Amino acid sequence: MLDQVIIEFFVFLLRLYNLFLMRRLDNFFIYFFILVIFINMSNHNLEISPSNVLSNGIVSFKNGNPVISFIIGEQDRLLLGKSVRLCGKFRCRIQADNVAGAPPAADIVAANDNLFSSARLGVYGAIDQLVWKSQETHQVIEHIKHYNRFMSSYLPATTSLCDGLSHLSETALCLPNNLVYKQSVLDNPAQATTGNSFCISLPCGLLNGTANIPLSSTWGLKGLLLEIHLAPDNNFLNAGEKQGAAPADPTITGLENASYEMSDVSLVCEVIDPSPEQLKQYPASGGTFEYNSISSYFTSINSTNAIVNFNLGLRRVLGVFMNFIPSTRINNLLYEGLATDPIKNSTFAPAQIEKVSFLKGGDKFPLNYDIDYLGTDGITYKEWDSQISRNFINAFKGWATNDRITTNVSNTFEVGNEGTFTAFDELNTPDGGQGFGVGMAYDVISDQGVDFSRQAWGMQMSVGLTTDNPHGVYLFAHSKQTIAYNSNGLQVMA
Repeated sequence: MLDQVIIEFFVFLLRLYNLFLMRRLDNFFIYFFILVIFINMSNHNLEISPSNVLSNGIVSFKNGNPVISFIIGEQDRLLLGKSVRLCGKFRCRIQADNVAGAPPAADIVAANDNLFSSARLGVYGAIDQLVWKSQETHQVIEHIKHYNRFMSSYLPATTSLCDGLSHLSETALCLPNNLVYKQSVLDNPAQATTGNSFCISLPCGLLNGTANIPLSSTWGLKGLLLEIHLAPDNNFLNAGEKQGAAPADPTITGLENASYEMSDVSLVCEVIDPSPEQLKQYPASGGTFEYNSISSYFTSINSTNAIVNFNLGLRRVLGVFMNFIPSTRINNLLYEGLATDPIKNSTFAPAQIEKVSFLKGGDKFPLNYDIDYLGTDGITYKEWDSQISRNFINAFKGWATNDRITTNVSNTFEVGNEGTFTAFDELNTPDGGQGFGVGMAYDVISDQGVDFSRQAWGMQMSVGLTTDNPHGVYLFAHSKQTIAYNSNGLQVMA
């Protein structure tokens, strides 16, 4: 019976090919449409409601409901990771309340309210943590802390300006211009009653891999539990930072109770029924599943000779990258807490990175030399350093294959050609604002990673800090991990 179906399928393909050769495009497209339907017959679209949302359907950090949980139940199917989307409606309020429905007029963000959020992140800025667990065992599979800061570097390094102006503006409420973002999202009168609709992918190691995710209780991960932790209001929102050589004094008057909220939240995804050939990859007796993972770390620096060390405990590290922010700006409504600016002195003038070296167990690795700032070779002006920027972008995706990027010369370093500090503010940041970071790829050839399980990862950086100004360092490691599973449960092997 199965052989007959296979024969008929190949006859169908041959007929389709002949129609194309004969330029019978009318019949060709009919047959092609039938083929698409046939291929997708085993695909199932799921829409999952959160398991812990209040009866009014509103989730917010301010009102004590900062975690959204979704259960993708155990089933003998495979989850298409890249199909997962978080959907809902988003809006901001000046005076939030617990009443469902449209807020009073006083709650609506007006054009003259000096309220902003990260335009290049949109809804992504509201996610503080992303946690994937096994539904049955609650074993943590992937936990990304500071997810919004991860996306602060990930989006500019993997999406283009055109992406920000097109599909990201529609799905994630992202825009590369702060003023347009404020007028179309934050100040949008429609948000008072209906909110701004969004439907975002959730970039992470587990979902961005090429392998489908087994959900079975006998030959898989026993279902999945997703937890989305919302960011504090003071981290997501800000009072319209304005800065220059001598920064102006921003004010939060009238914005102390500003908040954001989501409603009608759901998770949509696509699962498939595995073919007999696919099932052979997942024996009922138990097996392993390899996936990518993002691990997150935090530290601080405040020295001209900045040293960062972590015992990653990871066997197959593919890349490490980090971004920076002055410590006084973290969870501070006065400033954008999700900015990825260059390291700065207390005057907010950038402190030039003069030299960077990456270490493994104290030895320089993978480069056996320092990355020197090009200005030390006699160039008098300060600007975008190509070596630092290339290695940073390479930590996300191979430089040669990365054809979508927003990070560029004009939005990476905020100094002029003669070293004169250029005033930036929330309304005048090119291409979504600064996308500065430091990073290194460790394996772009074999894609198997480098072992840091027994040797510490480190970075040493010479910085032109002339004043005391501690900076938070958000570090992310991209690695390969393996889950071993059987009827008794599963184990993550980092």
